Amino acid sequence: MKINKLYAGIALATTLILTGCGDDNDDNVSNPDNNGGPIVNNELSYATFDPFTDMSNDKYEEAWGKLAYKISNDGLTETISTVIGSSPTAYQDSRSDDELEYYASKNAFAAVPESFDSKFYKINFVDSDTFTLKVQSNNSTFNSTYDITTLDLTGVGKQPRNATTGIDTDLDYFPEGFNATFPSGSQCYIILETPEQNYYSFADGDDVGSMTIEQWIANERENNTVTNLVQENIGLTNELPAARYTDGDGDVIAVVRYNGLIYDAFYNQKGIQEKENTDPDTEEVYCNLYNDVATKFFETQIKANY
Repeated sequence: MKINKLYAGIALATTLILTGCGDDNDDNVSNPDNNGGPIVNNELSYATFDPFTDMSNDKYEEAWGKLAYKISNDGLTETISTVIGSSPTAYQDSRSDDELEYYASKNAFAAVPESFDSKFYKINFVDSDTFTLKVQSNNSTFNSTYDITTLDLTGVGKQPRNATTGIDTDLDYFPEGFNATFPSGSQCYIILETPEQNYYSFADGDDVGSMTIEQWIANERENNTVTNLVQENIGLTNELPAARYTDGDGDVIAVVRYNGLIYDAFYNQKGIQEKENTDPDTEEVYCNLYNDVATKFFETQIKANY
């Protein structure tokens, strides 16, 4: 599926992957405040949906899971539930065990569980659409500010295949001919990170083999446009080789070599907000972090169409 970096999946994702399983509970999602920001009384809540392939009666079938998030001064929670599946816990059962996220820069390295633990993650709310996050481990800290863009989904439906503007939501997965639109009051959020330092981030399961950095670079030169190549060493004692370059689309491609394996990584640049389309009037924007009105509509449509 399409993945927002902070969706842990897939959301508060390479940065905020949260934990906890339970029954579906709409109380985990709240309305934005009168100022238009989604942070209300020092709480940020939203939900996102995840299509997955389920096995039912020896057949593979389309199914949907739901992840509801709440971030507050008390910490972070995630409620995982199955909307459509072969059992009430089909989606929960399909997910892999908790893994580690890694953060590395010059003379700093943090290995933290994807599931939230207040020992490693510290949140501070700045205003109704801004919060800060500190990730800390191994006497290392990584600080970032997150700004939230709120988009109005009222009247938004399944995007045409040739669309170049507008808001693309997970209705894109729905069957051909689907024509329902989000009701009034529906909103979605795009959360953008601005790091306070340069760092690489990667996760368990993102390895691409046991090659060296030099072999990886050679492979990239054969298959991609490689410009602005940088090789450096990072980690607590700068023991981890890393590399990054700019591809033909202007995107930064990065890897880190850790425990003998090459890992695909994000390169996060100090003071530079991550790039994400946010203006649906000029380009097509993907948005899948929903407020309570949009969440209830989407869940109703899943049950009616699958």
